[in-house]
Amino acid sequence: MTVRVALDYYRVLMLSARADEHQIEQAYQERVDLKPGEHSWLLGFSPEAMESRARLIQEAADVLLDPQARREYDERLTPADPTLMVEESLLPGVLYLHCEAGEYQAALDLAQTMLQQGHPARSDAILARAIARLELGREAWKQGSYEEAARSLQTGLAELEESQAFPQIQAEMRVDLGKLRPYRILQLLSHEPDSVCVSGVESLSSQTSSGDPGRQQGLTLLKAMLEERRGIEGNGQDGSGLSTEDFLRFIQRVRRQLTLKEQQELFEREAERPSMVAAYLAAQVLLAAGYLDNRPALIRRARGYLARLAQRQDVHLEQAICSLLLGRTEEALQHLQMARRGSGTESLEEEALQFIQEHSAGSPDLLPGLCRFTEKWFEVEVFPEFRGLETAQASLQAYFDNPQVQAYLDEMPSREDAPEGIPGMLSPPSSSSLQPHMASRVTEQTPALNRSPSPSQRGGAMLPPDTPRMVDLPPYPGGEAAHSYTNNPEVPPARNPAPLGASRMESHDWEDHRRYPPRRNRRSGRDPHRPAIPIGVRLAGVVSLGILSLIVIWQILRGLFTPPPAPPLEQPQVQLDQPPVVINNDPVQPEPTPSPEPELTGPLAEWQGVQQVRVISDNGVNIRQQPSLTGAIVAVAPRQALLRVVEVQAGEGQVPVWLRIERDGAPGGWIAAQSGTTRLVERP
Repeated sequence: MTVRVALDYYRVLMLSARADEHQIEQAYQERVDLKPGEHSWLLGFSPEAMESRARLIQEAADVLLDPQARREYDERLTPADPTLMVEESLLPGVLYLHCEAGEYQAALDLAQTMLQQGHPARSDAILARAIARLELGREAWKQGSYEEAARSLQTGLAELEESQAFPQIQAEMRVDLGKLRPYRILQLLSHEPDSVCVSGVESLSSQTSSGDPGRQQGLTLLKAMLEERRGIEGNGQDGSGLSTEDFLRFIQRVRRQLTLKEQQELFEREAERPSMVAAYLAAQVLLAAGYLDNRPALIRRARGYLARLAQRQDVHLEQAICSLLLGRTEEALQHLQMARRGSGTESLEEEALQFIQEHSAGSPDLLPGLCRFTEKWFEVEVFPEFRGLETAQASLQAYFDNPQVQAYLDEMPSREDAPEGIPGMLSPPSSSSLQPHMASRVTEQTPALNRSPSPSQRGGAMLPPDTPRMVDLPPYPGGEAAHSYTNNPEVPPARNPAPLGASRMESHDWEDHRRYPPRRNRRSGRDPHRPAIPIGVRLAGVVSLGILSLIVIWQILRGLFTPPPAPPLEQPQVQLDQPPVVINNDPVQPEPTPSPEPELTGPLAEWQGVQQVRVISDNGVNIRQQPSLTGAIVAVAPRQALLRVVEVQAGEGQVPVWLRIERDGAPGGWIAAQSGTTRLVERP
């Protein structure tokens, strides 16, 4: 019984239809000598498949080397749909030839048909189908179709697991799926939702991905990745091949594809591992959400995260902003004082404080500059880190004029635990103890601050994947350049990156995760319903204040005589966009001094430096994918064609020199400079 297959004798020998007798003989000899090359899985085919392959190659050579038989075959051959009738017993050899030539879709279609019809060569069909799934997935990966690549790999893996066959190919598929996952997450989360309703600030801060299955899948993959890594700073194996530093950069890119609500759910959960990075990001998310939605309760939760971080990190600027948004102006100013004492080794923090001082000129304290800094911080540094908030406006006046904010701040407990990180700080002042002029001055600073920053002030957007070039794939682009505010007094200077572990992460790739100040507006006047404080309690408070003041003075003196720590080393820039790239964390070894290249001799020396050649062979010259006669032929350059040479490589046997050429309007590749003693091309 014969079967029609998508194959022809020229493709069996990997030749063009214009090949001459010498080229056919040469191709036949090379094809008979089986060389799996880099694809070791070809050795998994059965002996029957290899024998069938050899019979098809012999049959093709017999027909094409006979002038009469070749002429009759060419008359029957249909260029638009070249097919061949073969015996059913030779189908395993056809599968082998398809995989060998890189015709993976044809191999997949034939393998599926054979399995459905119950062909006896079941093992060869399963292998060919797995090879096709693997290679088609990698091709889709290189083209940026990450979900298509994942579907091909997942389907192939499931089929092999069901058949319990070819564990080596299963392992390759699992590795590729692990490295592919970061790319899939970025691509899925970057999809625009089908319908986005944006009507005011509240809708911006409460957007979710509940109506977008693609984004939901991306979030599910991200959460699974975090679980396998055991958190953002974890060292678990998730299969991506990303180091901790590279994963932090990946999280930075992912953030900009997540809405404010999605980030709040993600980072508050991660902060409970515990995680220093997630705690800081959760504080930033809560500050933005509380500010946009006029919900001071969220800002109080952010205050708790910052208090935890303050035990190991300098987050005084962020705590100052938080206190400002809660109306605790005296507490905010004390945080600024602590930030000034600890800013000796951090130039960006010094710039932020200088910005605040410059915009407080003529004022008895730093409150005007802190108000201006807070607004610009939200607009330039915080809102662009959330999907849908890139153009959101920040207005302190609107925040404090909101009745919901005013009511909450007035009803907030008058005494709370002192926030950590402020030595000697007493309980926060009550609304009755907040001076009237301090409460009014908070809103006096805001009318002139309602301008939106220019695009140059916001900073550029990060390029899209590496990817995860990730691992063996395309690398992700590096982090954005740091914002520069030194020449623009209207924009606050950028802060250092978020705290990571026990020390700050100084890499510029994390400059976008900064820490800044907080607030709260209180009405003046004593609450008539509040009971009077007994004299004894007041006296105890005065004594406690004196003791705590001594502690503050001692802390200040110790800070003056304690040398600043050495500045941390800057982390290397790593890009993350394209298919699988293994990240090497081995220490960099000094490059050896290159030894002088030996003087070239023979045919290679003759063609070295040639930039252009003309085809002189009567039958043209074959253009191959690789510098090898076993490489697939992609085109034929006709006689007298001018070809541009970009590389010269030594060959062997009948072809001593291979030339890599480029040709306008046609695919590039490798050509033989000569065959034996016969020249195929010459210098023009």
